[in-house]
Amino acid sequence: MSSNDTEIKAVLGNTLSNTRLLIMFMIFGLAMLVAVSIQDTNMRVCFWLSLVLLIVGILNLNLAITFYIKLRNERGIQGKRGERGDKGPKGFPGRCELNLKAKCGVRNCMAKIQEKLTEKCPHYKEVISKREVDRSTEENKMLNKYTEWINIINEQCGGLQSTVDEDKYFSKIFEDSEKYCFV
Repeated sequence: MSSNDTEIKAVLGNTLSNTRLLIMFMIFGLAMLVAVSIQDTNMRVCFWLSLVLLIVGILNLNLAITFYIKLRNERGIQGKRGERGDKGPKGFPGRCELNLKAKCGVRNCMAKIQEKLTEKCPHYKEVISKREVDRSTEENKMLNKYTEWINIINEQCGGLQSTVDEDKYFSKIFEDSEKYCFV
């Protein structure tokens, strides 16, 4: 915003507040004329009380609108964290997460495959313990082959029935560990 824009906004802002004051004085003057014309004192008291209530209501409405316009886009103060909710309903029996075919597979299969590889293939353990920068191109190629093989076995693990014995499954895969160890 340029300085001209801020000056215009300041002038208009003052003009609008001056106009409000002028309108309020005109209403008060009109009310005085009406009050003078009322002869009954009870009616005059009633008139002034009603006028005071009307002015308070208009001021309240004016303040509400003004504050809404000023504060509608500002973020409020972050409140305290609410109470912890109730525990949710129990899931369906025979289902694992969102697998509706009830093939739960082996949990943490990839970690278990990597653990077995470190036991059976000492060279794999040496390669993964090195930083990527310290590995040779041959070691990176070998690690990529291991990763491909781990991903294939991991996909097979996900499709297994939940009743499969994990120890037997892994012993079957690693019974010929010479096949998988590249060194």
